[in-house]
Amino acid sequence: MKVAVLSRHFSTLAGGAESYAVQLAEAMRSECEITVISQSFDAPRGHFSHIPVPTLPIRSRWLNQLWFNWYSRRVSAAGFDIVHSHENVTHGQVHTIHVKTVHASLQQKKVGLVRRWLNPRLLAYLWIERKRLCRVGQRAVFVSQLLLDETRLAVPALWSGVFIPPGVVVPEIALTSAQRAAARNTLGLVGDKMVVGFIGHDFKKKGLDTLLKAVALLPMDVQVVVIGKPTQAQAYTDLVRQLGPGKECLFLGTVRDMSAVYGAIDCLAHPTTQDVFPMVLLEAMANHVPVITTMAPFNSMASLLTDQVNTLLLPDPLDEKALAEALISALTVPDLRRNLIDQGRRFAQQYSWSDVKQQYYDVYSEVLSQKK
Repeated sequence: MKVAVLSRHFSTLAGGAESYAVQLAEAMRSECEITVISQSFDAPRGHFSHIPVPTLPIRSRWLNQLWFNWYSRRVSAAGFDIVHSHENVTHGQVHTIHVKTVHASLQQKKVGLVRRWLNPRLLAYLWIERKRLCRVGQRAVFVSQLLLDETRLAVPALWSGVFIPPGVVVPEIALTSAQRAAARNTLGLVGDKMVVGFIGHDFKKKGLDTLLKAVALLPMDVQVVVIGKPTQAQAYTDLVRQLGPGKECLFLGTVRDMSAVYGAIDCLAHPTTQDVFPMVLLEAMANHVPVITTMAPFNSMASLLTDQVNTLLLPDPLDEKALAEALISALTVPDLRRNLIDQGRRFAQQYSWSDVKQQYYDVYSEVLSQKK
């Protein structure tokens, strides 16, 4: 089967949706002939064919989206059995929806028709999205049930929608103490301090402000490791300075070998203000790392989790005191910590890429049957 995969930035370093596209393609490549259509491409040599999309010389995201839509439509028009898009484009038979749709967002914010019609950026996004979701024959795959439900409310003309969650690679065994020490040395961490991990490219949306304020309240020495685009680090200089003695924050940028990060941290804090199905939580759980995150509606994945069992859930993403208490529990209460690790791993084991790709193959089969 010849499959074209559309993703503007095909890289595990670019973000959750982009990493999802790469990992799904890797899971499928033994059965499918995959060609990636993207503006940036970071994958092992020889794994996929690649059709590059030129980058516009202007910094305008919505104009670039229109350009990517036009160019990718032209180069994927023939020669493929399936065109599978992870981007907001008008064409293709299968579309994975990773984030809240523009229609749902505007509806929830009660943005009126006049404001929409006067904004060319919104008009462009809404036009593409309606073509993507409502055209007969195009299948939309949502990475969370909540995302599918709210889209149905905002877009009653949704032609076809199904929920398929992300997958994760679950290591067979946990790291030994020596391996964890080696992972910390690799990242330049002090071995005897507790390490709290924070992973995400949008520091503000994922809650780094709240995390740093919470760490300042802790009665113990702590290292915060921040993984994500380092250009935002300067905005947190004052909060880092206020952490107090015995506490520090390291901005490590993007890291290719995430196994070293998960091996080095004692827990993952993800006090996000808006997330659909954050893959980073699955990856942490799969790697024996306790997780702290926010409840729905801030994190729709939380509806599948159980507080004090496989995670610690925060009602308010801005409550640094509640986060500080959760950090103390996850780091210093042995029975709770052990339970979070064991139950978190069991939760992650429900989501394997082999199962996910089979569900996608079912969607592909529907498309191919319709073609015939």
